[in-house]
Amino acid sequence: LLLLSLGRLGAPKGAVGHIILTEKSILAVERNKVLIPPLWNKTFCWGFDDFTCCLGNYRSDKSTFENLILNWGKCLCAICPTPTTVITSGTSAVVCVWELSLAKDKVRCLNLRQALYGHTQAVTCLAASVSYSIIVSGSNDRTCIIWDLNQLTYVAHLPAHGACLSAVGDIASCAGSDLYLWTINGQLLASISTTCGLGHIVCCCFADVMDWDTRSIIVTGGTDGIVRVGVSHTSDCRFTPPITPGLWPPSAPQAFRGNKWGKHLLLCRELNISIALTGKPAKNNPAVTALAIPRNSSKLLVGDERGRIYCCAVEG
Repeated sequence: LLLLSLGRLGAPKGAVGHIILTEKSILAVERNKVLIPPLWNKTFCWGFDDFTCCLGNYRSDKSTFENLILNWGKCLCAICPTPTTVITSGTSAVVCVWELSLAKDKVRCLNLRQALYGHTQAVTCLAASVSYSIIVSGSNDRTCIIWDLNQLTYVAHLPAHGACLSAVGDIASCAGSDLYLWTINGQLLASISTTCGLGHIVCCCFADVMDWDTRSIIVTGGTDGIVRVGVSHTSDCRFTPPITPGLWPPSAPQAFRGNKWGKHLLLCRELNISIALTGKPAKNNPAVTALAIPRNSSKLLVGDERGRIYCCAVEG
């Protein structure tokens, strides 16, 4: 486990919100900022009290564009699935899809393409998959909605969760300490309750697997500062999770439940960064606020609420 110094690249000034691993470096920004693909040299920023959003350069705080978003409430979350698409939502409960108008690689304006209605309370998290052409939004109304990214239309409503949504992936949803795995059509495949601690899940991401592999590998980070890896398997498959001594201590519970679709989520590994660094647990672990896994799944990047980035080699 390595503590990375971002030094001249500009370490996040607060809790890490987005991490990207390029061929040359690791890029990270604080909460309420997201890096824009494919060059990752521009950022989209939100969450200001006057409802403005900003576009800026990664290596400086200078804004290149500001826009006043009227009548849509305070922005609580945003994503940029493509170089010209920004998706925002927040207290208005409306998911807004915006188009960035570019000229000579400079942003000229931000135009609303579509407003998506369906939630009844504030939307707190967003995710999108260009490959599957979907947007997933999670709300304080305890539901997730799947939208078509290309047509910008409603696809499906995921059933009510047991708590407000804190994170979504494509497609995993996290509510409190519970993790749910779904098909892209909204069918529940498996669920897991991580009730071993007092924390709840803050962020999640998927690790890429081979096309022939029927597993799904999901990584979550929580307010207790623990990174957990869950692996889904069919119900007739026995699985013994690999453990790396000293790095992924086998201390988390095995009380995971499957369901009638024949899938089970099993705990694979657990990472306590304090134990990995010092050999003993800290009294107050900082919350894990961002996760990233590159396409080759060789590394796991972890960002915490203190603005620090950790890199861990993935084995097995």
